[in-house]
Amino acid sequence: PLVLLPMHILFLELLIDPACSVAFEAEPDEAEMMTQPPRSTREGLFSPRLLGLGFLQGLVVLAVVLAVFAVALWRGQGEEDARALSFTTLIVANLGLILSNRSWSRSMWTMLGVPNRALWWVVGGSLIFLTAVLYVPPIQRLFHFTTLHPGDLGICLACGLSSIMWFEVWKWLQRVRDMRRTDRKSTRLNSSHT
Repeated sequence: PLVLLPMHILFLELLIDPACSVAFEAEPDEAEMMTQPPRSTREGLFSPRLLGLGFLQGLVVLAVVLAVFAVALWRGQGEEDARALSFTTLIVANLGLILSNRSWSRSMWTMLGVPNRALWWVVGGSLIFLTAVLYVPPIQRLFHFTTLHPGDLGICLACGLSSIMWFEVWKWLQRVRDMRRTDRKSTRLNSSHT
């Protein structure tokens, strides 16, 4: 059975387009932005590193969503239940990606304290629409979903967030590496002055 139908793609567009065009545009610049050297004129707008990480993020989310769908079908939950579970996992993962990609140097949890009203409108609107498609019977039928119970929502939340946690770990490792480099530089500078 199909995981996503046309109305699911439309819903995803209602989440992704405002996030890209409004929420990320309203994001304040990072404090250390002016201390970084400018991008080389020979370097493309999208570096291989940026494209690779974006591809990897999407690939991990895809693998998790398909796993949720396959496990639900394997357990005999039915097509509509499997679709509701995987779609909800996909929405949670996309919201997680939006929150995680607000900064590539600070954690998603730290960034929750950085104000961005447009972002919260996008997140809040997405959650309201998701609630409607899961629990308002005419809309639920249009989306070919069954009702998800609290345990199901917990599974979707856990799977969706787990699909982006590797990126948070990667950012943390990058911060540790950068702090070590800074410490080594300052140690060399101090030793050369003495």
